Amino acid sequence: ISYRIAMSASALSLCVLAVDDIGFLEGTGANIDQLVEQSSNALPILAGGTLSLCPVPRDKIVEVGTTSLGLAAIGSGFVSNVGDIEQLIGSIPWSLSILALIAVSIREIYYFGVEYKQECIITLLTLALMFDQNNHVPFTFPLCALGMSILAAGKLFEPCEEDLVPSNSEFLAK
Repeated sequence: ISYRIAMSASALSLCVLAVDDIGFLEGTGANIDQLVEQSSNALPILAGGTLSLCPVPRDKIVEVGTTSLGLAAIGSGFVSNVGDIEQLIGSIPWSLSILALIAVSIREIYYFGVEYKQECIITLLTLALMFDQNNHVPFTFPLCALGMSILAAGKLFEPCEEDLVPSNSEFLAK
């Protein structure tokens, strides 16, 4: 369940960034700059947490790789929020969060099959275009947020046991 909660938090953070990216609230007087900054700072922690918490195949290389990438994203997220170090590490936290979300999407496709996780294809395609937070292709934030939100919402309808073993969504056939 913690994996699903972390995924929902990552999707919510991406939604806030998407609303800001498309200028949805411009002209309304709403100022979400603080929320956007907090979401941007929290995304490496949330994405790293999602990857660290997701069940992965029992393979030492996969376990070490996903845990290392997840913890690196979390650590970079915490370090980037400390004083003047942000200029020193630059966009590393953002890039690590994008890599973590890519790994989560690949994991979902591996466990459930591409025919049941088409939202992960959208997410993968858009994440690949988002490595530079300040210079990205237009509408990648909204499309990525949409894909992650559908993935997180779909978890409400999947039995928790399905996250533990690759099954190609066999629960749908029952």
